[in-house]
Amino acid sequence: MNNSGLNMEIVKDHNRALIIQLICTNNGVTRQDLTEATNLTPMTLTNITSELIKNNLICEIDAKNTGKGRTPKLLYPAPNSPVAAGIFISKTCMYGIITDLSLNIIITKKVPFARQETSDTITTKLLTLADYLTSYSDRPLLGLGVSTVGVVDTINGRITYITDFFNIHELEIKSILERHVDIPIFVKNDMQSAALCEMYFGLGKVKDHFIYLGLTIGVGASIVANQQLLNNMTGSCGELGHMTINYKDGEQCQCGSRGCLELTASVPKIIEHINQACNTDFSDFREALAFCDNNDTARAILMDVSDQLAYALNNLINIVDISTIILGHSAIYLPDYVLDSIEKRLNRISLFRYNRTIKIFKSRFEDNGPLLGSACNVLDQLFSGMLSQ
Repeated sequence: MNNSGLNMEIVKDHNRALIIQLICTNNGVTRQDLTEATNLTPMTLTNITSELIKNNLICEIDAKNTGKGRTPKLLYPAPNSPVAAGIFISKTCMYGIITDLSLNIIITKKVPFARQETSDTITTKLLTLADYLTSYSDRPLLGLGVSTVGVVDTINGRITYITDFFNIHELEIKSILERHVDIPIFVKNDMQSAALCEMYFGLGKVKDHFIYLGLTIGVGASIVANQQLLNNMTGSCGELGHMTINYKDGEQCQCGSRGCLELTASVPKIIEHINQACNTDFSDFREALAFCDNNDTARAILMDVSDQLAYALNNLINIVDISTIILGHSAIYLPDYVLDSIEKRLNRISLFRYNRTIKIFKSRFEDNGPLLGSACNVLDQLFSGMLSQ
């Protein structure tokens, strides 16, 4: 027989990682469930699950007895299985998290930023938070994932460009953490991290393709296609906020372009435009949105934002042909009438409107996606067979 050159150890690792993923992302599965989901033979499946039980990664528990035949055994992550640590760097503070293999939160910690931060002070807070997380649990730690704002080179683990961040424009993350803590470090943009969270534990469990859109101080997006996070050559993708919406009369953006989407559709800009038009003084996004319900001027501003988001998303949809959109970060606070408006407009103007209906959903993780996503940066390595089990 002709040898295809396939490394059987790689196949074993792939199969093992797939089994771990299915067990960790579902609330109790049987061996029969796994056989049907993977097409592995019962013998192969038994060998893999026995190995995982022996290594304290999974455990077996009797299902609730229904009185109909033999009681099946359910597979879960073991109570003392490894954990994942994560850090989310936003523009206002830093959060730390530890989760189990099923993304159940064990601990969280918030570290606020001062008014005058520097790259040195932020690095110090990053290392201090990493120390806290790595020393918190007695359970084995798989790695530390970092979810951060800005344009990120995920291969080298650094912010390559960021605006409105204490006059800091780039920041080393992975290399500094690797010199400080002896565990694997994985760094992604916060939109990509949140998309991983959706892919493994959210709507992505039933949707193989989706666009994740997040509103924050900026506007960002990420793309999942065929259950894979879309990356460019540096491991990043999705700067929707710097898509030009009004190149002719639009405001100059710090990125160097003109009329970028985030100049009108980001959280601070929406609040600013409402305050200017209505002589209000909102600082809280949800309060400003609630005001729009009963004020025609404010509501008109919000509907203009919905149009701009629709046209920006349509540009993206016309390229990737993905019909499921998940709103996360602060976009989950947008009222339903805004979502309906975006959805209706997309289904009127999309090139693919005759092939499928575009649907918009809110993230089940609400605005916690980027924080949970930081831990998912580690779990993604485990579930894809790239991290040693």
